[in-house]
Amino acid sequence: MEKESHVSILGLKCEYCGGSEFILDRDRGELVCVSCGHVALSQNIEEGPEWRSFEGEEKSRERVGLPPSLLMQDKGLSTVIGSEDEDSTGRRIGGEAKRDLNRLRKWQQRISIYSSIERNLSHALNELNKVGERLDIPRDVLERASYIYRLSLEKDLVRGRAINSIVAASLYAALRYYNIPRTLKELAKIVEVDKKELARCYRMLVKELKLKMPVVDPIKYVRKIAARGRLSKRVALEAEKIIRVAQNRRITAGKDPIGLAAAAVYYACVLLEVKKTQRDIAIAADITEVTVRNRYKSLSEQIKLERPITIAELRRS
Repeated sequence: MEKESHVSILGLKCEYCGGSEFILDRDRGELVCVSCGHVALSQNIEEGPEWRSFEGEEKSRERVGLPPSLLMQDKGLSTVIGSEDEDSTGRRIGGEAKRDLNRLRKWQQRISIYSSIERNLSHALNELNKVGERLDIPRDVLERASYIYRLSLEKDLVRGRAINSIVAASLYAALRYYNIPRTLKELAKIVEVDKKELARCYRMLVKELKLKMPVVDPIKYVRKIAARGRLSKRVALEAEKIIRVAQNRRITAGKDPIGLAAAAVYYACVLLEVKKTQRDIAIAADITEVTVRNRYKSLSEQIKLERPITIAELRRS
């Protein structure tokens, strides 16, 4: 695998020169502007100085800290007054000086979220981080979800809609972008929003922000459904082969990937004589029994199988 590759991300521009082309350094986990060399995003702790040090300069200005992050309201670039009541030498602060310090902390907190837009963003990012922690979502996905939400805020798409709905829609778009199998129903339940409203918000974001979403491979959902249904690896592998045959015959286009995956899992159970009902598979896939029944009927009519698929048959399909 190449250590570096040129990439461009919709709407992302370098804050220093305005460039839109970046180099992705996989070893360092950095996104570097091609034009000026500025590190636009980083997943590592930056242990070096923020500037180049020329001959004769002291290193007294060097700072070690977290890299800029879209998951923080100020992208992690501001300085926060600490909670310790100590001066720069470590001596305790008391009396009037301590009261002044407490007042400064309060004012900093008020000033940092003084506008309605910033309050909106603060609430949204808090919610996004909480959901990410509950679902154990990778940081890269959360960063992209934050980026999508910021774009929607800039284009005034949040107005008149619940913040949580747009947060969930942004996260779903980010998950789709990285091909991570999560359903609208899962997110709606965690974020506590209506599933239909979440779907509407997602479609709106894709349309208004012109997001290019990859086609979801139904195979991504097979292992998850099989695990929830306490099915063997053999069943999962057979279901994946069924989907491959369907894809090779071009009969999966426009089909709901979760419904198709569930139907393939049930079809695999039938072929392998595993005693599971359509209701069992529907519960494992978190969809309706009717959906499993209809998708299975369609799949079994187009791919007529009487026994498990061999590797040779899969290659010929």
